[in-house]
Amino acid sequence: MVKNKTRAAYIQQIEELDGLVSRLGEVVVAAVRATGHALGEADEAAARGVVEGRGSADRLHRSVEDSCMGLMLLQQPLAGDLRLVTASFRMESDLARIEEMAVDIAQLAPDVIGKRVPPTITGDLAMLSAQVATMVESAVDAFSRSDADAATAVFPLDNGVDASFGKIRAMIVDNLRSDDSFADVAAELLMIAKYYERMGDHAQQVADWAIFRTTGLYRGRPMGEDSLDQADWSAR
Repeated sequence: MVKNKTRAAYIQQIEELDGLVSRLGEVVVAAVRATGHALGEADEAAARGVVEGRGSADRLHRSVEDSCMGLMLLQQPLAGDLRLVTASFRMESDLARIEEMAVDIAQLAPDVIGKRVPPTITGDLAMLSAQVATMVESAVDAFSRSDADAATAVFPLDNGVDASFGKIRAMIVDNLRSDDSFADVAAELLMIAKYYERMGDHAQQVADWAIFRTTGLYRGRPMGEDSLDQADWSAR
């Protein structure tokens, strides 16, 4: 009877961890989308909402970390459950980086809103935000469903993010050359675009952890092999 209760409690902890990761993903995706809305619609309230929501996101991050540590130290999970715990702990770090960059963008947004920024640039930044949010959302969903094929489909999406980043960077440089008054916000706009591009890289890593959870393979090989080098990753 005690054994059955212990097993039930263990299963509940595993399910709670899965739920926490999904919820964290939702919060991070919402923050990324809100930054795009703030820039595209000149909505400072949306930017403030991202900054003010950081406390709730931080609590979720800590809950995921605490759940992973509790399972590792007290339950000693095996096989698929161990992969879930390991992948959850690692992907939480990537989601944390994405959320931190979203907050940084939200803090930069008021410096951009209301300035002489061509609407084509802010509009393209909003579209870039949507591209990144889709990547993160798809990667987290693939993780939650243990769907390696769906996770693999996330990687090609980064090509679109990189292309959009390159386009926006070129637009900013061109406008800077033709309009001196644009100089006071050019650096902020470049930084925002770069943040989104980096978010795409972290979304790919979340997809990697989704594949690991499902297959036990990390970037195509059993985790821990010395051959997991940067060349393999950059060749994707």
